[in-house]
Amino acid sequence: MSTYDRGAVVIGIAAILFAGFVFGTTLPTQFRFVNIGPVGASVLMAGGILSIVGGIIRRRLLRLIAGALLTGASLVQLVGLALSVRPLGGDASAMAVAGGIGIGLLALSFSPPPPAQPHEPTKGRP
Repeated sequence: MSTYDRGAVVIGIAAILFAGFVFGTTLPTQFRFVNIGPVGASVLMAGGILSIVGGIIRRRLLRLIAGALLTGASLVQLVGLALSVRPLGGDASAMAVAGGIGIGLLALSFSPPPPAQPHEPTKGRP
């Protein structure tokens, strides 16, 4: 597993954990720093699952799709907030979380592949 794949798994887990804030209304005020609705939580879950699967099976395309999904959802939320509509069911914090995770996945997807380790015949088994 490359560092990009491990990063995709960690970002996917973070997306799934942020989706848990749909139940944030029952939390005390100091822990309600993300306001997200059921639609936003399902988008975060889908993006997180795609990211984790893409990291496990080492497919850059799945990371790219997950990043595009979350970044697109963030842009839809931005336009919705300008029009006083909440498509993800939250406020600007839902836009920030989806956008941050999406841009992180896009950065992982567009980064160059890690260099292959050169074979050193003097190291290792004789």
